[in-house]
Amino acid sequence: MYVDAGPQLATAERLGNAQVWVTNEYEHDGITSGRVLTRLLDLVRDRGGERR
Repeated sequence: MYVDAGPQLATAERLGNAQVWVTNEYEHDGITSGRVLTRLLDLVRDRGGERR
């Protein structure tokens, strides 16, 4: 499935307090793909969040 990143990036820019991670991982769901989920959790930890 293709999703145009333009509207997503524009929304993130308007939020102000959002971190965008752009990847070329193809057709991942962000949860069951081990690499993607690990990277997302690392981003949370790096911003001072708790990684469980």
